[in-house]
Parts: sequence; structure tokens; C-alpha cells
Amino acid sequence: MKFLTIIISIFFLSLCSHARSIEDIQAAGEIVIAVYNDFPPYSYVDSNGEAKGIDIEIGKRIAESLNVKPKWYFTDAGEDMDGDLRNVVWKGNPVHKTRADVMMRIPYDYNYMRETDASTGTLRTDMVVIKSPYHSERWVIVTHKETIPSINTMGIFAYNTVGVELDTLPDKYLSMHNGGLLRKNVKRYARFQDAVKDFQDGKIDAIAGLQSQLEFLLDYEKNQDKYFMTKEILGIKSKWDLGIAVRMDAHELSNHIDGVISQLYQDNTLKSIFDQYHVTYNIPISISP
Repeated sequence: MKFLTIIISIFFLSLCSHARSIEDIQAAGEIVIAVYNDFPPYSYVDSNGEAKGIDIEIGKRIAESLNVKPKWYFTDAGEDMDGDLRNVVWKGNPVHKTRADVMMRIPYDYNYMRETDASTGTLRTDMVVIKSPYHSERWVIVTHKETIPSINTMGIFAYNTVGVELDTLPDKYLSMHNGGLLRKNVKRYARFQDAVKDFQDGKIDAIAGLQSQLEFLLDYEKNQDKYFMTKEILGIKSKWDLGIAVRMDAHELSNHIDGVISQLYQDNTLKSIFDQYHVTYNIPISISP
């Protein structure tokens, strides 16, 4: 009996060590889709407890294409993307063991996908496939027009305050710019929404962050007369595509999702989803004409 139990356990672990096939997903009647927690306008839970956001809408289309229901796996951002991919898509969460079939909002960046682990020499993304770019994201700075009508140099923040989210590229770049000259005026926030509120209340002169987040949280479409928005942040990588990740052995699912995203792009569904959240849709760099 003990031997049989061991054999069953090994068989079960063997099954769990592989990605679920499309047939497995359809048999279960649901696909597990990972999205970032509290990350408007991409993924968040509204006051009624309902999942909302751009990634939620795209995830629904993926589920519909397989004739299954989406099961949302909300996850917090870890220390780095490698850890997120490992704990969400590849191995699964080390505590509750949940593993997603699909993870949204992954950098579709050739340089990142070709990075190697210094200790092993293997590709850092070797256990996942990152495909299906669906949007081109960018870092921007928004100011109160009355205070800062335009930005020609970062040196302006030697005299004006700018809010950033902790440990983001704008935080690191502005805090270290010109030998740390601007650091005293860089206001760092653990939660980006708090920085946005202080900016709206006039407690800081500018805010640096993702264009999509700032457009959504500031209702920028209706308030362009009050705010100035840069097209990029000079000096840092300010534009990149967003894609979708699955396990390396989920080839069929990966190819299926690629077809779904391609169709959503061709029939303008992607743009309509972004329009729904009053966010500018930027065609991915990798498919721009």
C-alpha cells in the first residue's frame, strides 16, 4: 500500500510539472489568468468586488476563444520580473502552490528575453514563452501647466518637486540624475495612487509614471487643459511592448493566444478596450508598420 501511494504521488507530481494543455483547460472549464493586483487601469477590483481593467477584458476574450471561464489569479509584483514569472507561471506560488496558465502584462523586450543568469549561463526566461505583444507602454512625466508648462531638461526638478513610485525606473533615474542633484525634490511613494492624489491636490509639482496609469488616474482626456504630459523621459528606456507569458511547454496554448491577440488587433477590439478606460492605445513597436 505504501509503495502504491508513492507511485500515485510521483504520477501526480509528474502531471503537475507540465503545463496544462488546451484539452486540460477545456475539460476543467476554466483558464487561470494571472494579473497584477491593484494595478489600474490594467487590473483591479472595483467597489462591487468585480474584476476590472484592460488585462481583464483581454483575458475574457482569451477565455471566450476556448469556450471556458476565466479564473483570475491576482498577484503582487515581486522584486523582479524573473521572480514573478517563476512563482506565477513556471513553478507556481511557493505558499499556496497556485500556478497560472497565462500571465498578462509581461515586457515583450528582446534584450530582456535574451538575458542570462550569471551563475548558470542559461537564459533567465528559459522556462517561459513571452509572446503576443498587445500594447506599447511608456514612461512619461505630467506637470501642472501653471507651474511647469513644458520640460526641456530634467534640471527643472532642482527647483520643483516630482512624485515617483518606489523602485521604478523614474525613481532610480531622477534620484540619481546629475549625481543626485534632484534627489531632495524627488518624492517617493510606496503606492502610486497616493502620489497621484498628492499631485492632484497640488502638494507636488509633477509626477512620473506610466502613461496609461496617469491617463486613467488623472482622467487626462478631460483634463488636458490643466496638465502637460511629456512624450517620454529622456535618458531612460521609456518605451516597450507588453506581452503575455505561458510555460515553455505550453506551445499549443501559446500559439492559440497569439492568434487571439492578432485578431483583437486586426478588428480594432484592442483599441476599443483601451478607449473604454480612456487610455491611449499605442500599437506595439514589434508590429508597427
